[in-house]
Amino acid sequence: MDLNRIPSILLQTFLTVAEAGQISEAARRLHLSQPAVTGHIRRLEANLETTLFLRSAHGVALTERGAHLREGVKDVFAELEQILRELDQTREVNGTLTLAASTTVARYFVLRIFIRFHHYHPAAALHLIVGNTEEVLDHLREQRVGLGLVEGHQRSPGVRLEQFLPDEIVPVCAPRIADPKLRRAIEGLKSVRDLEALPLIWRESGSGTRAVVESVLKDGGVNPRKLDQRFELGSNEAIKSLVIGGLGVGFFSFWDIQPEIAMGLVRQINVPGLRIQRMFSWALPSGELGGLPGEFYQFANSIRSELSAVSVRSLKEAA
Repeated sequence: MDLNRIPSILLQTFLTVAEAGQISEAARRLHLSQPAVTGHIRRLEANLETTLFLRSAHGVALTERGAHLREGVKDVFAELEQILRELDQTREVNGTLTLAASTTVARYFVLRIFIRFHHYHPAAALHLIVGNTEEVLDHLREQRVGLGLVEGHQRSPGVRLEQFLPDEIVPVCAPRIADPKLRRAIEGLKSVRDLEALPLIWRESGSGTRAVVESVLKDGGVNPRKLDQRFELGSNEAIKSLVIGGLGVGFFSFWDIQPEIAMGLVRQINVPGLRIQRMFSWALPSGELGGLPGEFYQFANSIRSELSAVSVRSLKEAA
């Protein structure tokens, strides 16, 4: 199969549809209309004289030849990305990247990305500001930073949010709880509404994690006024201490609590009907993103598939 004679836009559209599983979602990611995406796929199928997708009311699925093409296209784009990264090494990029990020994404992704970025651009420096989602959005809106990464979904004037990587928030408690009443309540959880009877340990107002948890619990039928609000702390580490001490239930990004789960310091709670999924998102200025923030943003997105694969694999292994 000679991919050289196929326009790259058709291959990019094909790969996006294959990953999304739906024409509408692929159109959103590509910033194209659904008819345009459908037209690209039909043109590609005509050029290759084969059917690449099976259509249904639930979306699209790859045919056997479509799956074979996807592997080839992924290899081609991966090789192209590597070539472009190597070419970037010959272009001098210097200055200080001033970036604000929410706690979890700063700890587990920003530094990992910057180490890779610094390998290609050793003259680049980093000034990283860590805060909750509301603080990050304030920094960007006030132009104190050129770029942000947040855990929440709050909106702020003058700021654009763009999805970056998936995450999941999980409820945890101590593996052994001395208080018999609390222990029975946790063991007897049968629905999301049963969380109203538990002491929950919260992050401060403005935290992205807290905003997402409160929204999901409300959608699950929980009355916010009935939730235990006795514990409100300004850091995940402080919340971990109270959870490990057996004082209640805390909600954490899977990435942030994974070490404690592995060491047996906390255990994940199964709440029937509760699944708290979210996206880490870029916080971008309303205008054009250029300079060093633009370079870092483009580089991070170029390795997003690698980061996303690690993220999704880890979440599935823990499920």
